[in-house]
Amino acid sequence: MKRAIAVLAAVWIVAGIGYARGCTGPKPELVSARMRGPIAEAVVRNAGSGEGQIQIDFRLRPRAGGAPLLHSEKATLRPRETARIEARVDGARGDEQVEVELDYPPR
Repeated sequence: MKRAIAVLAAVWIVAGIGYARGCTGPKPELVSARMRGPIAEAVVRNAGSGEGQIQIDFRLRPRAGGAPLLHSEKATLRPRETARIEARVDGARGDEQVEVELDYPPR
């Protein structure tokens, strides 16, 4: 009887771990970021097995100095997917330094 309870407990634990792994959202990783004229581009890879919406925050710093331009986008990533996210940023000239921050869950 004790053995059956131990086996049942082990099955529940393994099932719980599998369920939690499948329910975790994406694990976004930045592959690259660049400017193409007034368009900021980020290539993002989902390193996880979950799916969900992420937030991409672009910070464009003018090379000559001055206040940075900020822009946010949201995108949905599927498991193990790599996606290119593009955003037209008002006031951008194309020579800015691009910094990208990825958030899951989105704010």
